[in-house]
Amino acid sequence: ADLGIDSIKRVEILSAIQEKLPGAPLIGPEHLGSLQTLGEIAAFLTGSATAATAVPETQPVAVAQSAPAQPETAPALMTRRALVHTTAAAFEALPLPLLKDGEILITDDGSQLAAQLFSQLQERGLNARLLAADDDKVIFSSARLAGLIIIAPKEGTDDLFLENAFLLLKRAAPALRQAGELEGALFATVSRLDGCFGCLEGSTLVDPLSGGLAGLVKTAANEWPEVACRAIDLGDFPDQIAAATALADELLNSGAIETGLSAQGRTALTLVDLPAAPIPAWYPVSKDDVVVITGGGRGVTAAAAVALTRACQPTLLLLGRSPEPAAEPEWLAPLSEEPRIKRAILENAGGKLHPKEIEERYQQVIAGRELKGTLEKITAAGGRVVYRAVDIRNSAEVVALLQQIRAEYGPIRGIVHGAGVLADRLITDKSREQFAAVYGTKVAGLRSLFAATTEDDLCFIALFSSTTGRFGRTGQVDYAVANEVLNKLAQDEARRRPGCRTVSINWGPWDGGMVTPALKKLFAGEGVGLIGLEEGGDFLAREIAAADAPVEIVALAETLDDIQTPQPAKSKNLTEAFAVALNLNNYPFLRSHVLDGKAVLPMAVIAEWLAHAALHGNPGLRFHGFNDLRICKGVVFEQEQGCKLKVMAGRAEKRDSFYLVPVELTGVNGDSRLLLHAKAEIVLAARLPEGIRSIKEIPAEPYEPHNGRIYDRERLFHGPDLHGIELVNGCSAKGIAALVKKAPSPAAWFRQPLRSSWLTDPLVLDSAFQMMILWSFERFGSGSLPCFAGRYRQFQESFPKEGVQVVIRISDEQKHGAHADMEFVDRQNGKLIARLEDYECIIDPSLGGAFQRNQLEQHGRVNRGAL
Repeated sequence: ADLGIDSIKRVEILSAIQEKLPGAPLIGPEHLGSLQTLGEIAAFLTGSATAATAVPETQPVAVAQSAPAQPETAPALMTRRALVHTTAAAFEALPLPLLKDGEILITDDGSQLAAQLFSQLQERGLNARLLAADDDKVIFSSARLAGLIIIAPKEGTDDLFLENAFLLLKRAAPALRQAGELEGALFATVSRLDGCFGCLEGSTLVDPLSGGLAGLVKTAANEWPEVACRAIDLGDFPDQIAAATALADELLNSGAIETGLSAQGRTALTLVDLPAAPIPAWYPVSKDDVVVITGGGRGVTAAAAVALTRACQPTLLLLGRSPEPAAEPEWLAPLSEEPRIKRAILENAGGKLHPKEIEERYQQVIAGRELKGTLEKITAAGGRVVYRAVDIRNSAEVVALLQQIRAEYGPIRGIVHGAGVLADRLITDKSREQFAAVYGTKVAGLRSLFAATTEDDLCFIALFSSTTGRFGRTGQVDYAVANEVLNKLAQDEARRRPGCRTVSINWGPWDGGMVTPALKKLFAGEGVGLIGLEEGGDFLAREIAAADAPVEIVALAETLDDIQTPQPAKSKNLTEAFAVALNLNNYPFLRSHVLDGKAVLPMAVIAEWLAHAALHGNPGLRFHGFNDLRICKGVVFEQEQGCKLKVMAGRAEKRDSFYLVPVELTGVNGDSRLLLHAKAEIVLAARLPEGIRSIKEIPAEPYEPHNGRIYDRERLFHGPDLHGIELVNGCSAKGIAALVKKAPSPAAWFRQPLRSSWLTDPLVLDSAFQMMILWSFERFGSGSLPCFAGRYRQFQESFPKEGVQVVIRISDEQKHGAHADMEFVDRQNGKLIARLEDYECIIDPSLGGAFQRNQLEQHGRVNRGAL
């Protein structure tokens, strides 16, 4: 008690002891009054060692068994996700902070949109200026630059425009970053696809290449956290004035990185989890059909070639940069170790070689051997393979080569475009030549393939895109732009060739190819799994045969450790996000949450405030959920006193496509000592994925409310503001289901709400916890209270106004506690709104008396207004 451990927390601690020492004497509620110290508890346990309930000396006390040794690298599991568009809610008025008196530059394509946007910004008191995207004379070093907006040309984007856009961004970088550190800066691009980034079914993509602009934005967002980065895709509007107005509204307020705008409203992009593609009963190509594979015969494309051969044995045409394999000289053939090969190269060079030249010749030897090995594997698998060295960026060469192949082997029926190069540099350090080389290999190479197969009846087109395009990655701006162009060209080609399976796979890193040992170490440090060559090849073969599947697919490897043990954010340096003076006048809803005569802050409201604290320093991101929300000491106060709380938040740490923010709720006790009330890790996202339901069985056993009403004082202590349960659908030992109401607006509960709408829904969450109280009474005849929530994920920004159905599945139960999983489902369409996994509550008979004392005590008298 001197440590500030209240009776509820003490029950939880003693219940945990009972679970760890199941043979020890039972500590019941009747003992709590006499066991005030650790010494008294220890004396009680050891002093009863000879009693009938004690464990015999010959029987060892149960202890936790050590886990079996794990391999150094956990196995990787392939995940399959699709990119879809969803309707985005209207944004709240959260003005974007910008450098005062700073200039906002807008690229001028001569269209009315650029002129109208310029006028809109000027009318709003901002200093705007138009400039040409290829104007290399503009000086940024001394300018007060508040923003840069790059608009795709109305007449269509080309490769040169994207290159010039990159160079313009590179030159503006120092000024933008300086403004971002001082007050705020904006970098934005405007593409012209369909208002949904190419994801709107049946739409025509106006300018597919403009989709590459989003790659600039997502890379800048990774490299420059101090700059607000936005990618906007503009769809149809009745006129350019309306388009410019919507665009100005969007850019001057905080929002997601990628947002679509059209006359129909705002859209967002969402990754939806998909089941693994089934093992095909047939493939779109058959034996002897010709399939073109770019990227050479090494690494990831080699794995794809071998997988296709095993699946359907087509004739494979491998295109690469390396020369066709030739017989090695006698002095080289028997050697395998790197030092011996390099020494032999030097000794047989016929002249002096620099170290760089030796390395280049060594890499040629290794490339030739890998290519030869791939050809042998394909042949051994029963396939027919042809290799040709060609620069796929040269369209004339590719056209001529495929003409020869058709004459000898037949028409082209499939394309796998896997060619790519890397030249990792930060935006500010990357040269024009590096950008052109990386971009050209992907985009010009694909353009060559399309030009050479215009008359072919293609059955499938599979493009090797990258998660760098989907999420952005530090140092890979050219690769991000190129792969985003690939994604949108795939969307466009799917519309042109409706009978051809077209897919652009945004691969995570593979365990091979361009992923060097140094990159493997980097990915391991980031917790990113590597796709095995065989697993990746099999994934591709299945995806090619997947009927009616989405065009843009995201393929990642997640280790078992990633799935089972979410990693905490690294930074724990927390700062105050906001303070709360908690009292009944400012927060009158607390009169409906009185336990044992004292007001108690609900866990659901704590979750809401922690979420707000995380977003406080991360405008533009969205609340997606939390990990490991633990109530360390409940917030309990007398009516007259109230208390002061601080909500603390740390720095956001990026993990894959999400951001993790450590948060805490703190207060002080009567001696001005710091108290930790609750802690968690908030999960933020640029866009919310779609959820898939996992609880299929809904308890159907009828539930009879105690004394004929759900909110009976003997079981639920909650007052009118928290009467959220409308109907209990069923209750059994396995779980409980009910219909619950949506919370009223925050203004109904708080005198001065932080937001005009909820991030979570505290009434829905609290109602779920109330359902667990009803379940524990049915199961054990005792009440329960929440103490921990392991993993909460929310898939929509708000809960339906009609309320939801809550379905709870019990995963584990003990006499003094239970664990459960909860799903919050739309009543109308059955769509999953949110999921809470590993909810934990304590169960104890002593809570019954505290539940019935649900009226505030004031000056020794009961305040009956709480009822």
